[in-house]
Amino acid sequence: MNEEFLPAGSVPHDDPAVERAMATIDGLEASEQRELLRSTCRAMLAFQRTKDVDHLVHFANNLLATIRLRGIPDYVEAVRSAPKDRVASGGSLDIDEVLNRLME
Repeated sequence: MNEEFLPAGSVPHDDPAVERAMATIDGLEASEQRELLRSTCRAMLAFQRTKDVDHLVHFANNLLATIRLRGIPDYVEAVRSAPKDRVASGGSLDIDEVLNRLME
């Protein structure tokens, strides 16, 4: 195994949680993986341009939530079987619309 030189508190490359996250990401469709990379780039650039760490914190929290949800097979099936007329990635919905769709 290659030695990694990481700051104190860093998570190792082969951490079980990292492995689960990678397995979840591997299960995404190519377009979904692409959108995760797009979101990563947007957060990095926002931080680089503003030096506001909140961009990275919000991105990390959203990514963790996405990975947790996408690790639930029933959730993945519901997303994949949802009507295709939903808002495109990066779009937005009114909170009442989101709640209505969840109740369907």
